[in-house]
Amino acid sequence: MHRGVIDIGNTRTKAAIFNSKGELMKKQIFSDLSFCYQWFKQENIHSVIVSSVAQATTDQVEGFEIHNLSYLSKLPFTNHYESKETLGVDRIAALAAAATQFPNQASLIFDIGTCMTIDFLDPEMNYNGGNISPGIELRLKAMHQMTGRLPLVDYREASGEMGNSTRQAMANGVLIGMQHEIEGYINTYFTKYPNLQIILCGGDYPHFVIPSKYKIFANENFVLEGLHALLLLNEK
Repeated sequence: MHRGVIDIGNTRTKAAIFNSKGELMKKQIFSDLSFCYQWFKQENIHSVIVSSVAQATTDQVEGFEIHNLSYLSKLPFTNHYESKETLGVDRIAALAAAATQFPNQASLIFDIGTCMTIDFLDPEMNYNGGNISPGIELRLKAMHQMTGRLPLVDYREASGEMGNSTRQAMANGVLIGMQHEIEGYINTYFTKYPNLQIILCGGDYPHFVIPSKYKIFANENFVLEGLHALLLLNEK
């Protein structure tokens, strides 16, 4: 039986179809959920999981068994987050993927998109929390909108280590600053967990390079795969 997953993010809705072996067969981006469900019907999908960063529930649709992912869903890890109801479902999905793909191994997950989330799963599959930081575009827009004279620049204007113009300095400051931020987290956790698995996902992860001495797993479909694992766990 094929299964469908829907990831409603801050800027777009992604959908994917997995076969009975758990392999990702197809994926598409939609502007309207009704088009997504039409696609699923054409592909004979019956079981669906929906993840919405706004955590709004999706109405049941005839012909589908729909599970709305939330903090109440069954999880393949132990969630010790204090405000469980506020934990983003995108973070839950990434943690679920880490728990199922790297069981009994410490994992540090960087999901880099509109925001950058940093989450850690210990070898006993305990989740005690993580951090949220602005993404590339948010940092660039904030500098422009919250100051009187700084321009709105494109991250592609970054060059070298130090910028020789204001525009280049801003682009460099964002990309190099985030690079050091990422490496700082890695160095901190690597000293405690030498077998640490580092996971990069999200639309903007390709802009960053992790030293090859670390165990790196980069996967643009990581959240989708986590949603599929959660669907298997929560099917009726």
